[in-house]
Amino acid sequence: MKLTAILAVLIGIFVLACSTAAPAPMNSSPLIRVPAYMDGAWLCNNSSSPLVDDLSTEQEEDYRCSLTVEYTDEFAIVKSNGIPNHDYESGLGCCAAEVEYEWKIPLNPELASTVTHAPERGAIAISVNGVPFFGPEEGPGGDAVALHFEYFVEDRQPIVLGLCGAHSAGTQFHYHFDGNCVHWHPEKEEKDWKDWDMAFLKTNEASPVIGFAFDGYPIYGPYGKDSNNVLKEMTSSYRLKNGENGYGGIDDWEYVQGLGDLDECNGITSTVNELDKVIYHYHASRISGSGEIGFPYFILCYSGIPETSNMNQGGQGQEAPGQGRQNGVPDLNNRPPMGKPDCLPANPPPGRDKYPPGWSDLIPCS
Repeated sequence: MKLTAILAVLIGIFVLACSTAAPAPMNSSPLIRVPAYMDGAWLCNNSSSPLVDDLSTEQEEDYRCSLTVEYTDEFAIVKSNGIPNHDYESGLGCCAAEVEYEWKIPLNPELASTVTHAPERGAIAISVNGVPFFGPEEGPGGDAVALHFEYFVEDRQPIVLGLCGAHSAGTQFHYHFDGNCVHWHPEKEEKDWKDWDMAFLKTNEASPVIGFAFDGYPIYGPYGKDSNNVLKEMTSSYRLKNGENGYGGIDDWEYVQGLGDLDECNGITSTVNELDKVIYHYHASRISGSGEIGFPYFILCYSGIPETSNMNQGGQGQEAPGQGRQNGVPDLNNRPPMGKPDCLPANPPPGRDKYPPGWSDLIPCS
């Protein structure tokens, strides 16, 4: 009788434990510990992802963002098709299409003794929708974001950024800055995707995770806690060198410790939404402590140890067009096409209300 009672108690405990245990992350073993900032962060991992359209073309593409994640002891292995979860603008590098990516994001990042510089071309991190983040430079070698905000005129090859700071290099869609629209729901505000603006970001709460660097550390939107645990917009610590305007790309900027909130890689050690303790993480920066645009926008280097297999994807050296440089050095024998389009398009480039100044003498396209 006693034995029967003991067995009944044990069975009851077992049933209760099973019914209250937190569900394991998708495609993972219950023994694998997924960081709190990553668990639940991924988008496009089910069939309900919306159909999206390239707003820079006349036809409706009806692509759908797709992403799967499998966790191992070391990595989140992310497979994605390179299509964002929002309408987008391929721009002059038209047109975005599905690409087979496999990203490996470390689950247990650790700060390294020295930083590792991110690639000048190609993917440096990924969005939570599986689309790559690129660094600041465009194909001809200028700062793509400084160009977007008209700090200089690009006379080597037309480059245009569209919705959410992104565009395509051939089929490969990617972000150069912003990337925050992945969490926006325009229908709730009776707006369209083309209306997106970073001014829509909530300023009274910390921004969510928008991506992950290849060293495993999360990238948050602009708002977060500083080193004094004060909620604010995180500012980068870079400024343009005297007399420079971004035409020379990364080399036109200099890091000044303490100029803004973030370090040389665009990271900070402070409290984040998901944890009660401070951790190292990155921010997507809109502005600098200098009052200029927030170079490097996502990251410029890795404070942890990056998984280098990711760097062979996402169009490294192929950004339309990455031919103007070899390993960051100008290649005069393989320079990009010069100038501007052969004729004036029917509308200004995506993301602009007017044509670039250098296009004023173009004959309208038939």
